[in-house]
Amino acid sequence: MNNRVVYADVLRIFATFSVVLLHVAASNWSFVGLESFEWNVFNFYDSLVRFGVPIFVMISGSFFLNLNKALSYKEIYKKYILKILIAYFSWSLLYALYSNITNYDSFNIDIFIKELIFGHYHMWYLFMLIGLYIITQLLRKIVADKNATEYFLLLSILFTFTIPAVIKIFNLENLELLINKIDFHFTLGYVGYYVGGHYLYTYGIREGYRKYIYILGIISIISTMFFTDIISIIRGEASSIFYSYFSPTVMVASISVFIFFKYEVSKINFSEKSLKIIEILSSCSFGIYLVHDFFNILFSKLGINTMTFNPVISVPIIAISVYFFSFSVSYIISKIPVLKKIL
Repeated sequence: MNNRVVYADVLRIFATFSVVLLHVAASNWSFVGLESFEWNVFNFYDSLVRFGVPIFVMISGSFFLNLNKALSYKEIYKKYILKILIAYFSWSLLYALYSNITNYDSFNIDIFIKELIFGHYHMWYLFMLIGLYIITQLLRKIVADKNATEYFLLLSILFTFTIPAVIKIFNLENLELLINKIDFHFTLGYVGYYVGGHYLYTYGIREGYRKYIYILGIISIISTMFFTDIISIIRGEASSIFYSYFSPTVMVASISVFIFFKYEVSKINFSEKSLKIIEILSSCSFGIYLVHDFFNILFSKLGINTMTFNPVISVPIIAISVYFFSFSVSYIISKIPVLKKIL
């Protein structure tokens, strides 16, 4: 396995499928009647897998902030950021062409250019990743000191996950104005997950605390579903406040999943054949993420969506199908020397 971290590979596969499942479940969530059977099913699946993107970021932090791995400024820009830019514009081009061909009677150059520059909806992740790569060398200075890392994470939990959630849930405009006056940005955004992934990978969690973290993770997933339901009813429309990747419940669920794979999945003694499959699936994860919405759109055009039949079954079946076809395309592209650069 070339010194690969197997549990991280399995976690990456799991996170990739979670994102696919999330996008399938969310496709009709805001279009069906509030509190209908379908809405509740979509809410269940959506709440179940909100940790997908945070896990991606945490895995990246585990390796890019690993001080045992030499990493130069040149390597970050020439190898990693360049790769992301090539992937971004290549797939933005394909999605822009696909969108124009399938949605308009004639080619719309204005829409094409806009979609080429700003990308398909899920391509935001690539720009966010570039931002993290840009500050990686600065963050590596911080994570060299455990106390500084813990202080950084404390500030992130406070200013990224806790205070904003309280403001949104209780609509505390005055508190928001006060916090904005501090003009604090240093630990905001996905950098908390990035540094948190490194911290959990490097220092881990004591055995006695793990079962409580797993329990909290389950409670957090249930809470995401429950509070989304409650707030939506109160506001009379579907509310995604607790779906946010910066929701405290999503944060706790993400930490719990990461810890579970690090300590429990890592105990599994995979066969050589299984390890090979894991390596292939993991290496195709980025490609699956990039290509999967082509199949979401295609299925929709063919009249196959989560409302076609019982959503309890339709969501996982469509998600599995999208994942399979996306993997197949990603794997084929990875075997073509000229094309594999866009993955």
